[in-house]
Amino acid sequence: MKWPTIEQLSAMVSLPPGFRLASLGRSDIPALIEAIGRWHPDIAVGVGSCYLRESFYTEQVQFEGEPEKRIFVGLFRHGDEMAGMWSWEQEPDALTLYGRLIVVSPRHRGTSLASAVVPIAELAGRAMGAEFFFALVTLKIPHMQHMLESAGWQLIGFSFGYDREQVAPGVIKRVFEAVYCKVLVPEDELVRPQPQNLTARSRALFDAIFHAPGDGS
Repeated sequence: MKWPTIEQLSAMVSLPPGFRLASLGRSDIPALIEAIGRWHPDIAVGVGSCYLRESFYTEQVQFEGEPEKRIFVGLFRHGDEMAGMWSWEQEPDALTLYGRLIVVSPRHRGTSLASAVVPIAELAGRAMGAEFFFALVTLKIPHMQHMLESAGWQLIGFSFGYDREQVAPGVIKRVFEAVYCKVLVPEDELVRPQPQNLTARSRALFDAIFHAPGDGS
């Protein structure tokens, strides 16, 4: 799978007036790290903390015109101002994309930037040949849950302590997160498990999430 260019992504989305998508350049890294730390202080702990390390970008992130890497970071700009960022990761062997992070400057929250960029996940994924897109979402606030559900993503469960967060000053605990996905292939390309291969508990949960065939729901 090959990442689309920022021009291709920009053609897929309609942002609020005055905003645009921009690619991340190596010279942007220090400013982006500083901005993420201000916009989202909780990110200093847990899986997202890599976005505060310069080595993460130089070693793992794709830069336009350079050899393909598995992590993509895009920017929201308002004029020359950095207004937010988003990041995806690809798993080429599985034809899968992972929505790693969206952060918007507090100054520009309420402008629906994040909501505007979510639909391009599906368009970009299809253009790349991806067949599955997923994201883990915080349960501290409902905003991202509403946003993904409105975009037609499926809630498929909850991670049980996958990530770490600072829940109070100096107190770090493992947390629950919601797991959402968007399947990018037709239903007839999915193989449902045979009921006899599921435990009673697995079958009950599977049927509750995906509905048993012929149940009318």
